[in-house]
Amino acid sequence: MARWAVSSAVRASGLHPEGPAFKSLTAHHLQSPTFHCSGKCSDSRMAIDDPISAVETHLEIEALASDPVVARLAAFAEALGLPWPFGSAAEKIIGRVAADRLEKIELTLEVVKDEVRRHEKELQVIRKDPQRLPEWLTLLQDGLKKAEQTRAKSRVTRIGRILAKSLTLVPKPEADDVEEMMRTATQLSDYEVQLLNELVRIHGDTVRVQGRISHYDAYQRWPQGFWADSHDPARESAFAKLESFGLVSRLQQPNNQNVFADPPSRYALLRKGLDFIRSCAVGS
Repeated sequence: MARWAVSSAVRASGLHPEGPAFKSLTAHHLQSPTFHCSGKCSDSRMAIDDPISAVETHLEIEALASDPVVARLAAFAEALGLPWPFGSAAEKIIGRVAADRLEKIELTLEVVKDEVRRHEKELQVIRKDPQRLPEWLTLLQDGLKKAEQTRAKSRVTRIGRILAKSLTLVPKPEADDVEEMMRTATQLSDYEVQLLNELVRIHGDTVRVQGRISHYDAYQRWPQGFWADSHDPARESAFAKLESFGLVSRLQQPNNQNVFADPPSRYALLRKGLDFIRSCAVGS
């Protein structure tokens, strides 16, 4: 049987021993980051002149381009020596997988750049901290890996905004908290985020000031949401999922509630839910 031809996408990504390593996320080859210092200074003390440029020049594309799905498809087809048309079909799949991954990486970086450039004042503080950007680049690489494995572009966009906020917030957030937010962003649908956004609208001011909202206030304000006080199985399921991520908390029914009335479940916003929405918001 004819030997299966490995696609250019596989060779370009460096997954095939005969192909060249992937050298560029776009048409530009990414070099080491440029730092500036006056007089004699070590690398660890160099002041960062432009975080955006540093991001674009620091990424290790060889690691980002490695895709186990592509590698397994290529190995499977080559091991069996599958002829056309299977080889041709697999080649198209590999090309599409690689292109989709790269498109999501590009989208994430564009969102990060757009958001970071809204915070020039904060960047002036960040530039004085020689350790902050190297630490953030580790988060960025983790975020890009999550983005390329995420189906919906809206979720990719939220990951990009979370990454941008993690760089521009002063003081800087804990890396573990940022990583958890990005993981949450990969799992929540647009509808679930919409529900959480609405809960922030009616509970957010109190949680922002006091750190929490009382059971009574949360229960009383619940009907102010667009859902009023209606039953909706899809909404119930969505809020149960939000609770599993620690973003909201289900409220107990009042003791004087008629057990035969079967009212819909109500939820209270938690601080983590507020922080998530604020991290995903544009320019806040």
